[in-house]
Amino acid sequence: MYLDHRVTVKIARILNMIDMSALLLDSSGNVILPEGDARTFTIPDEVLQNPTIPFIYGAMTLIGTSEEQPVFVCLHGDSEDVKKCAVLCAELINVLMREDMSHTSREQSLRLMLRGDVEGAEFESMAADQDIPMQMNRCVLYFYFQDMEVESAIQMMGDAMDNDHDLITEVGHHSVAMLKAVDEDADFTEIEEYANAFVSSFLTETGATVYIGISDPRKDLTSIPEAYAEARNAISVGRVYHSGKRVFVYRNMLLERFLSEVSPEIGTSYNARIFNRKTVRLFNDEMVHTIETFFDNSLNLSETARKLYIHRNTLVYRLEKVQHAIGLDLRNFDDAVTFKMMMLLGKGENSRKLRL
Repeated sequence: MYLDHRVTVKIARILNMIDMSALLLDSSGNVILPEGDARTFTIPDEVLQNPTIPFIYGAMTLIGTSEEQPVFVCLHGDSEDVKKCAVLCAELINVLMREDMSHTSREQSLRLMLRGDVEGAEFESMAADQDIPMQMNRCVLYFYFQDMEVESAIQMMGDAMDNDHDLITEVGHHSVAMLKAVDEDADFTEIEEYANAFVSSFLTETGATVYIGISDPRKDLTSIPEAYAEARNAISVGRVYHSGKRVFVYRNMLLERFLSEVSPEIGTSYNARIFNRKTVRLFNDEMVHTIETFFDNSLNLSETARKLYIHRNTLVYRLEKVQHAIGLDLRNFDDAVTFKMMMLLGKGENSRKLRL
C-alpha cells in the first residue's frame, strides 16, 4: 500500500520517538522507513496470516497495523516491553492511515486505482464519486524526479496537462503519475515528443533530471493498473539499456524487456564472449560511442560519419577493426543484431539498482 508523504512524515515522528531500532515494512517486506533503506525482508507466513499479533522473528518483534492491507512495524528486541511498544505503534499508525483514507480526494482515489488497491464495484463507485469516466482512451505517464521531491515538482505539472481530462497524482516521494487522455488513432511519436518537451523544460527551469515512462493506451479505466505497471517498468528497463535517454515508451522496448528477463549470470556469460580482456582496449569509450551512433542511424555509413564529424573512411576503418577482432561485420544486419544483443546483455548487471 502506498502511504501519502504527509502520513509517512507523521509515522516517522512516531518511530523516531522510540528508543530502539525501528523499521516500517510494506506487505512485500520492502523498507518504507527509514527512507533510503533499500533492504527487503521476508515476512513470515504466520505474520501474514495473523498480522495484528506480535511475532518474534529472530531478535526482532514484528506486527502489522491491521487485518486488511497492513504495513508492518519491526522493532529490535523480543521482551514484553518491546511487544507492548510494537502494539502501540501499530495502533497509532493504523489510526493515521484510516484518517488519511477517510478523506479520499480525487488525487487519492486516482492513486488507489492506479496501484490496484481497489477493484470491482468499489473501483466503479470511486470513479463515479470523483467524476472520472470509466470509458476513455488513456495512457499512463509515470514521472520520476530523480533530484527533487514531488512537493516542488508537482507545482509545475499543471502546465504539462493539455486538457481537463488529464489527471495527476503523487505516487511516491519522487514520483507522479499522469492519466492522460489520447486519441484512439494517437501517434505515439507525438506523445513521446510531448514528454521530451517536458523533460527539456523541467531541466531548463530547475536543473533537475526527470525520467518519464509511457504505457500502452487503455480504453477501460479498470485496466489502468496494468498501464501504470507498464509505465514504471518502461523507466526501470529503459534506464538500464539506454542511459542517455529520459523518455521511454513501453511498446518500443520489446527487445529490452525480453533481455531484462535473462538472468544476470547468463547475460554476463554471453556478454563476456565479446567484451573481455582481449578486447578491452578495442572497445574503449570512443569505439562504443561510434558503434552506438552507427546503430542509431540504421547502419548508414554516411549519416553516422556526419554525426560523428569524421571521414567515412575513418568509420569504415573502425568497423573493420571490430570485424577483425571478433568476426562480426557490423555493416551486416544479422551481425549487427548479434553484437547489439551481446552488448545489451552486459548492461543487465545494473538492472536491480536502477529499478523503481
